[in-house]
Amino acid sequence: MEASSLHAQCAMANDNKPQKDRAAEAARDKKVKEPAERPFDMWLQKQLHAMYDEIAAEPLPNDLVNLIERDASRSKPPRKKK
Repeated sequence: MEASSLHAQCAMANDNKPQKDRAAEAARDKKVKEPAERPFDMWLQKQLHAMYDEIAAEPLPNDLVNLIERDASRSKPPRKKK
C-alpha cells in the first residue's frame, strides 16, 4: 500500500472542507456563550439551587464540626514562640 493512499484512507472528515469553512467553524466556536448565559445551564443552575439551597443552608451537625476542628488542630504545625 502506498503512503499517499494510506494517508487518504486515514484522513479526517474535516480534511475535505475548504479553508474558508474551517475558519468559519473556528470563529463560531470562539463565540460560544459563557456557561451561565446558555439556556440549559441557566435552567440547570436554577433547578439545582431550588433542590439544594435549603439543604446547603442547614448547619453542620456538632459531631462533624468537632471532627473537622480536631483534624484541623492536628494538621497545623506547632507555632514557634519568639
